[in-house]
Amino acid sequence: LRLICRKMSSSVPHFVYIPLAGRGELTRLIAAAGGVEMTESADMANLTKPEIQETGESKKNYMSPSGMPLLSHGDLKISQSGAIEAYIASISPRYKDLTPQQRAVDMMFIGIKEELLVNCAKAVFTTQKTDKDKAKQEVITLLDMWFAIFEEKVPNDGFVQGLLFPTAADLAVLNVTTAFMPFGAATKLAGEYDFGKWKKVKALCDRTAAESAVADYLKNSTYTEANPFGL
Repeated sequence: LRLICRKMSSSVPHFVYIPLAGRGELTRLIAAAGGVEMTESADMANLTKPEIQETGESKKNYMSPSGMPLLSHGDLKISQSGAIEAYIASISPRYKDLTPQQRAVDMMFIGIKEELLVNCAKAVFTTQKTDKDKAKQEVITLLDMWFAIFEEKVPNDGFVQGLLFPTAADLAVLNVTTAFMPFGAATKLAGEYDFGKWKKVKALCDRTAAESAVADYLKNSTYTEANPFGL
Protein backbone atom coordinates (compact mmCIF):
# COMPACT_ATOMS: atom_id res chain seq x y z
CA LEU A 1 0.00 0.00 0.00
CA ARG A 2 1.50 3.30 -1.06
CA LEU A 3 0.59 5.96 1.50
CA ILE A 4 1.07 9.64 0.85
CA CYS A 5 3.77 10.49 3.38
CA ARG A 6 6.84 11.42 1.37
CA LYS A 7 8.43 14.70 2.42
CA MET A 8 7.35 17.24 5.00
CA SER A 9 7.31 20.88 3.97
CA SER A 10 7.46 23.90 6.24
CA SER A 11 3.78 24.65 5.66
CA VAL A 12 1.36 24.48 8.57
CA PRO A 13 -1.19 21.66 8.82
CA HIS A 14 -4.54 22.32 7.16
CA PHE A 15 -7.67 20.77 8.67
CA VAL A 16 -10.89 20.15 6.76
CA TYR A 17 -14.14 19.61 8.63
CA ILE A 18 -17.54 21.23 9.22
CA PRO A 19 -18.41 24.16 11.52
CA LEU A 20 -19.26 22.25 14.67
CA ALA A 21 -17.45 20.25 17.36
CA GLY A 22 -18.06 16.62 16.42
CA ARG A 23 -15.01 14.67 15.32
CA GLY A 24 -13.02 17.87 14.84
CA GLU A 25 -13.07 19.41 18.30
CA LEU A 26 -10.32 17.36 19.93
CA THR A 27 -7.91 18.07 17.06
CA ARG A 28 -8.56 21.78 17.55
CA LEU A 29 -8.04 21.49 21.30
CA ILE A 30 -4.78 19.55 20.91
CA ALA A 31 -3.48 22.10 18.40
CA ALA A 32 -4.40 24.98 20.70
CA ALA A 33 -3.01 23.44 23.89
CA GLY A 34 0.04 22.00 22.14
CA GLY A 35 1.06 25.19 20.37
CA VAL A 36 0.53 23.90 16.83
CA GLU A 37 -0.41 26.51 14.24
CA MET A 38 -3.15 25.05 12.05
CA THR A 39 -5.41 26.43 9.35
CA GLU A 40 -8.91 25.13 8.78
CA SER A 41 -11.70 24.95 6.23
CA ALA A 42 -15.03 24.41 7.98
CA ASP A 43 -17.91 24.26 5.51
CA MET A 44 -21.20 22.37 5.76
CA ALA A 45 -21.05 21.98 1.98
CA ASN A 46 -18.30 19.40 2.51
CA LEU A 47 -20.62 17.08 4.44
CA THR A 48 -20.95 13.65 2.75
CA LYS A 49 -19.50 14.97 -0.53
CA PRO A 50 -16.74 12.96 -2.27
CA GLU A 51 -14.75 16.13 -2.98
CA ILE A 52 -13.56 19.04 -0.87
CA GLN A 53 -15.80 21.85 -2.08
CA GLU A 54 -13.24 24.66 -1.75
CA THR A 55 -10.67 22.94 -3.97
CA GLY A 56 -12.47 20.16 -5.82
CA GLU A 57 -9.89 17.67 -4.53
CA SER A 58 -11.10 14.11 -4.09
CA LYS A 59 -11.32 12.93 -0.50
CA LYS A 60 -9.94 9.62 -1.73
CA ASN A 61 -6.55 11.34 -1.70
CA TYR A 62 -6.92 11.21 2.09
CA MET A 63 -8.13 7.58 2.03
CA SER A 64 -11.72 8.66 2.67
CA PRO A 65 -14.70 8.00 0.35
CA SER A 66 -16.62 11.03 1.61
CA GLY A 67 -16.18 11.42 5.36
CA MET A 68 -14.23 13.89 7.46
CA PRO A 69 -12.17 15.18 9.18
CA LEU A 70 -9.21 15.40 6.84
CA LEU A 71 -5.71 16.78 7.38
CA SER A 72 -2.93 17.78 5.02
CA HIS A 73 0.59 18.81 6.00
CA GLY A 74 3.12 19.08 3.26
CA ASP A 75 2.73 15.86 1.29
CA LEU A 76 0.95 14.08 4.13
CA LYS A 77 -2.79 13.59 3.59
CA ILE A 78 -4.79 11.59 6.15
CA SER A 79 -8.32 10.97 7.35
CA GLN A 80 -9.75 9.45 10.56
CA SER A 81 -10.04 11.61 13.67
CA GLY A 82 -7.82 9.42 15.88
CA ALA A 83 -4.97 9.46 13.37
CA ILE A 84 -5.25 13.23 12.96
CA GLU A 85 -5.39 13.84 16.71
CA ALA A 86 -2.33 11.66 17.27
CA TYR A 87 -0.44 13.38 14.46
CA ILE A 88 -1.12 16.91 15.72
CA ALA A 89 -0.02 15.83 19.21
CA SER A 90 3.15 14.27 17.75
CA ILE A 91 4.28 17.52 16.09
CA SER A 92 3.39 19.71 19.07
CA PRO A 93 6.39 21.48 20.59
CA ARG A 94 4.73 21.24 23.98
CA TYR A 95 4.35 17.48 23.74
CA LYS A 96 7.72 16.67 22.15
CA ASP A 97 9.08 15.02 25.31
CA LEU A 98 6.15 12.71 26.00
CA THR A 99 7.25 9.10 26.44
CA PRO A 100 5.77 6.24 24.38
CA GLN A 101 3.86 5.23 27.51
CA GLN A 102 2.38 8.70 27.91
CA ARG A 103 1.41 8.82 24.25
CA ALA A 104 -0.28 5.43 24.65
CA VAL A 105 -2.34 6.76 27.56
CA ASP A 106 -3.33 9.78 25.48
CA MET A 107 -4.40 7.46 22.65
CA MET A 108 -6.47 5.41 25.08
CA PHE A 109 -8.41 8.50 26.13
CA ILE A 110 -8.76 9.53 22.48
CA GLY A 111 -10.25 6.12 21.72
CA ILE A 112 -12.69 6.35 24.63
CA LYS A 113 -13.78 9.79 23.43
CA GLU A 114 -14.45 8.36 19.99
CA GLU A 115 -16.51 5.50 21.42
CA LEU A 116 -18.58 7.98 23.42
CA LEU A 117 -18.99 10.19 20.35
CA VAL A 118 -20.19 7.39 18.09
CA ASN A 119 -22.74 6.15 20.60
CA CYS A 120 -24.01 9.63 21.52
CA ALA A 121 -24.44 10.42 17.82
CA LYS A 122 -26.31 7.15 17.32
CA ALA A 123 -28.74 8.00 20.11
CA VAL A 124 -29.30 11.53 18.78
CA PHE A 125 -29.56 10.85 15.07
CA THR A 126 -30.88 7.29 14.89
CA THR A 127 -32.36 5.69 18.00
CA GLN A 128 -34.53 8.59 19.14
CA LYS A 129 -36.31 8.65 15.77
CA THR A 130 -38.05 5.39 16.67
CA ASP A 131 -37.74 5.19 20.47
CA LYS A 132 -36.88 8.37 22.35
CA ASP A 133 -37.07 6.72 25.78
CA LYS A 134 -34.63 4.03 24.69
CA ALA A 135 -32.27 6.66 23.30
CA LYS A 136 -32.41 8.61 26.57
CA GLN A 137 -31.60 5.53 28.63
CA GLU A 138 -28.77 4.50 26.31
CA VAL A 139 -27.12 7.90 26.76
CA ILE A 140 -27.45 7.77 30.55
CA THR A 141 -26.09 4.21 30.72
CA LEU A 142 -23.20 5.05 28.39
CA LEU A 143 -22.13 8.17 30.27
CA ASP A 144 -22.54 6.60 33.70
CA MET A 145 -20.39 3.65 32.66
CA TRP A 146 -17.49 5.67 31.30
CA PHE A 147 -17.59 8.53 33.78
CA ALA A 148 -17.49 6.10 36.69
CA ILE A 149 -14.22 4.82 35.20
CA PHE A 150 -12.93 8.34 34.65
CA GLU A 151 -13.86 9.28 38.22
CA GLU A 152 -11.85 6.37 39.59
CA LYS A 153 -8.77 6.97 37.41
CA VAL A 154 -8.27 10.72 37.01
CA PRO A 155 -6.05 12.48 39.56
CA ASN A 156 -7.28 14.57 42.46
CA ASP A 157 -4.88 17.33 41.42
CA GLY A 158 -3.02 18.25 38.27
CA PHE A 159 -3.44 16.40 35.00
CA VAL A 160 -3.68 12.79 33.86
CA GLN A 161 -0.02 12.51 32.83
CA GLY A 162 1.26 14.15 36.01
CA LEU A 163 2.62 17.10 34.04
CA LEU A 164 2.17 20.81 34.60
CA PHE A 165 -0.08 21.11 31.54
CA PRO A 166 -2.93 19.13 29.96
CA THR A 167 -2.34 16.61 27.20
CA ALA A 168 -4.75 14.84 24.86
CA ALA A 169 -6.05 12.67 27.73
CA ASP A 170 -7.32 15.68 29.70
CA LEU A 171 -8.52 17.40 26.55
CA ALA A 172 -10.51 14.34 25.48
CA VAL A 173 -12.49 14.39 28.72
CA LEU A 174 -13.00 18.14 28.43
CA ASN A 175 -14.20 17.63 24.86
CA VAL A 176 -16.95 15.29 26.02
CA THR A 177 -18.17 17.68 28.72
CA THR A 178 -18.09 20.92 26.71
CA ALA A 179 -18.87 20.20 23.04
CA PHE A 180 -22.50 20.45 21.98
CA MET A 181 -22.24 18.15 18.98
CA PRO A 182 -22.89 15.39 19.70
CA PHE A 183 -22.31 15.30 23.46
CA GLY A 184 -24.42 18.27 24.48
CA ALA A 185 -27.20 17.15 22.17
CA ALA A 186 -27.08 13.70 23.78
CA THR A 187 -27.10 15.05 27.35
CA LYS A 188 -30.03 17.30 26.42
CA LEU A 189 -31.85 14.25 25.09
CA ALA A 190 -31.08 12.46 28.35
CA GLY A 191 -32.74 15.20 30.38
CA GLU A 192 -29.73 17.49 30.91
CA TYR A 193 -27.30 14.86 32.18
CA ASP A 194 -25.29 16.23 35.11
CA PHE A 195 -21.53 15.84 34.62
CA GLY A 196 -21.11 17.70 37.91
CA LYS A 197 -21.96 14.59 39.90
CA TRP A 198 -18.53 13.25 38.97
CA LYS A 199 -16.52 15.51 41.29
CA LYS A 200 -12.97 14.51 40.29
CA VAL A 201 -13.80 14.61 36.60
CA LYS A 202 -15.45 18.01 36.97
CA ALA A 203 -12.39 19.35 38.79
CA LEU A 204 -10.07 17.96 36.10
CA CYS A 205 -12.15 19.57 33.35
CA ASP A 206 -12.17 22.88 35.21
CA ARG A 207 -8.38 22.80 35.54
CA THR A 208 -7.98 21.88 31.89
CA ALA A 209 -10.36 24.58 30.71
CA ALA A 210 -8.54 27.17 32.84
CA GLU A 211 -5.14 26.49 31.24
CA SER A 212 -4.37 29.66 29.27
CA ALA A 213 -4.17 28.20 25.74
CA VAL A 214 -7.27 26.08 26.27
CA ALA A 215 -9.18 28.95 27.86
CA ASP A 216 -8.33 31.16 24.89
CA TYR A 217 -9.52 28.51 22.45
CA LEU A 218 -12.81 27.96 24.29
CA LYS A 219 -13.42 31.70 24.56
CA ASN A 220 -12.96 32.29 20.83
CA SER A 221 -14.21 29.06 19.26
CA THR A 222 -17.36 29.24 17.19
CA TYR A 223 -17.45 25.44 16.94
CA THR A 224 -17.58 24.15 20.53
CA GLU A 225 -21.19 25.11 21.20
CA ALA A 226 -22.37 25.21 17.57
CA ASN A 227 -25.77 23.62 16.93
CA PRO A 228 -26.38 23.95 13.18
CA PHE A 229 -29.01 21.20 13.20
CA GLY A 230 -31.18 22.98 15.77
CA LEU A 231 -31.19 20.07 18.21
